[in-house]
Amino acid sequence: MVRAPCAHVLTTVALLTPAAAEAHAFGARYDLPIPLGAFLAAAAAAVALSFLGAGILLKRESARTIGVDLRLPRFAMRAGHLTLRAVGIGVLLLVLTTGFFGPQNATHNFATIAVWVLWWVGFLLFSALVIGLWHLADPLRSLHAGLDRLRGSPGQLAVLPAAAGWLAPAGLLAIAWLELVSDLSEWPAALAALIGLYCLVTLAGAARYGCRWFETADPLSRIFALLARMAPVELREKAVLRLRPPAEGLLDAPRDRAGETTLVIFLISMVLFDGLSETPLWAGLLDAISQSQTLRGGLLVLRDAGVDLMKLIRSIGLFGTVAAFLGFYFAIALLMRAAAGGEFRTAEVAAVMAGALLPIAVAYHLSHYISYLAIAGQLAIPAASDPFGLGWNLFGGANRVIDIGVIGAEQVWWVAVTALVAGHALSVVLAHRLALRFFATRRQALKALVPMTVAMIGLTVLSLWILAQPIVA
Repeated sequence: MVRAPCAHVLTTVALLTPAAAEAHAFGARYDLPIPLGAFLAAAAAAVALSFLGAGILLKRESARTIGVDLRLPRFAMRAGHLTLRAVGIGVLLLVLTTGFFGPQNATHNFATIAVWVLWWVGFLLFSALVIGLWHLADPLRSLHAGLDRLRGSPGQLAVLPAAAGWLAPAGLLAIAWLELVSDLSEWPAALAALIGLYCLVTLAGAARYGCRWFETADPLSRIFALLARMAPVELREKAVLRLRPPAEGLLDAPRDRAGETTLVIFLISMVLFDGLSETPLWAGLLDAISQSQTLRGGLLVLRDAGVDLMKLIRSIGLFGTVAAFLGFYFAIALLMRAAAGGEFRTAEVAAVMAGALLPIAVAYHLSHYISYLAIAGQLAIPAASDPFGLGWNLFGGANRVIDIGVIGAEQVWWVAVTALVAGHALSVVLAHRLALRFFATRRQALKALVPMTVAMIGLTVLSLWILAQPIVA
């Protein structure tokens, strides 16, 4: 199931390939050939109509948050919290032990499957589409709380520098590089070692700065807290369960947290790069690089020095995509500021409106990885039945064979189209509500939203084009 570059690309770029890096750790997408132009036009029209409808129907009072609060029994909340803590710590221990001592094959090791398939795809989507539970299940928060109780009073905690907030987007970028570029993502022992190192750094940071470390500097806590604001169910303090429309929590997103805008942009751009790297456009770029007489001498020197040229190119592609999308978003914010009359700072407009892009990030994550989750997720059954490769059959599934027919190409495509169009439409409506909150007048808000809506239409078309390329091309 390991995805490799196309055969013609391997032949053309033999100069560049001492070892090929595969995305997703393992797995492949299954998409359906479609009349692409019709789909792109219809999707663009749907997003444009969402803008017109929101502009007509939404008034300034529409910016207020809505929801229904349900009070839960305190004993049920306490029992649920303890269960989530136990599960979180148990899974962490299982990931570490199977990573070090289980089969050193990505498709047979529970650690790689649990991290890249069940957690980074499945649990991430659950956090955004259902309810955010990471703050309760996070094993490092639980371990930090337990260590605090053992130590007694922690005394005076150090003041966390404001710049520590930028550690979260930097950490997300590191995760993206590990998943999409590095071979370490497919080596269970190396993955377990990296997770262990992350645990030590996080616990040390929490010991010095307290829970503020999780709220500000820890990339996983920040990412899952951000996604939880999109979920239609929110678990609040004092045993209160709040039911609300999707993405409602993003209306109350903080505007002054370092790196908040960058986190959203990184979430979108890392999945965009993953998709782009599967298109003929990327294959053509590799082809051009391998045949370039200008680059050939430098590439040979790097290869002879032991540099993995494919990883280098993918790294440049990943960071370049992130930088380009970040610059693109701030250019849109500049246009929004100018359309609204120029009385706000561009960075302020960008920070306020960034939350409107999160539904797009989640929709693309769902569209891009739904078949990967459905197919590669089945590997968890045999891996959990025999986690250490000792011939066990704990759950009766040690010899289970993957059923690639569990989700068909047509189903995958329609999930992708529906998710992308719905996600972009939700982003348009959310952008209207955020703009009505931020700008002084409704007219100002509508004028400012024109550049952002045009950008969202373009992003819808690009996203569908990327998803279609592995098949239609």
